[in-house]
Amino acid sequence: MNEKNPRLIQSVKRALDIINCFDSLNVQLSLSEISEKLHLNISTVYGIINTLCAYSYIDKNPNNGKYKLGLEFLLKANLVSESLDLKEIGYPYLTELTKKYHETTHLYVYQNKQIFCVGKVESPSNYFIISSRAGSKLPMHASASGKVFLANMSSEELEEFLDKYKFTKLTDNTITNKKQLMKCLQEIRNQGYSIENEEIEEGAYSIAAPIKNSTGQVVGTISIVGSLTRMKENEKNIRTDLLKAACSISSQFGYHQKLES
Repeated sequence: MNEKNPRLIQSVKRALDIINCFDSLNVQLSLSEISEKLHLNISTVYGIINTLCAYSYIDKNPNNGKYKLGLEFLLKANLVSESLDLKEIGYPYLTELTKKYHETTHLYVYQNKQIFCVGKVESPSNYFIISSRAGSKLPMHASASGKVFLANMSSEELEEFLDKYKFTKLTDNTITNKKQLMKCLQEIRNQGYSIENEEIEEGAYSIAAPIKNSTGQVVGTISIVGSLTRMKENEKNIRTDLLKAACSISSQFGYHQKLES
């Protein structure tokens, strides 16, 4: 593929061209106005508009028959905004935890049935592969952060997620079936944090805590990973500080919860 002149999918390009017709001066447009702007046949525009309406990217005003951008853009914008805010707000806490415990810390978000690292402060002494770079993904069933997101899903969301999920075995400690996972998720709900005990990589131990917004929805996690020996030696203090950090970050997203002593 030529990177300078990549092949564009015509139908996708036309859909994006239609979306880009809307701006501060053109908040609502009729079918004919969009057709004229793009020099496209009105039946072609109609078909694409109907598809965008079906997925809530375009809405039709029933009063005048004109079209406008749909609510799906607002939902997607909120996801991007929360990810960017989480990185900015959470970074000082990552730095503080890494400096204090000499272990690598991460911020994760959940999108499209995967967790993605959006922030990381690495310890020079941490050599585990699990020390993910920003943008990388981890398995949901085996990672501390992945299990936090699963534990906070509704029963319907969880059933849908697990319906076709493949439990890949990475170590002898990896959860390999739904029954094991459901038991683990209940423990996470009860204790308010998740542990990853050599489930992705032998010798690695991780703790993750949820970060919530004003509605109580989990928008991210903060986690710390290091060697099993070092982490276990100081686990109580690490867990306490990690939960405090998660609570402090959550409060900046409008969520307030009293930490248990």
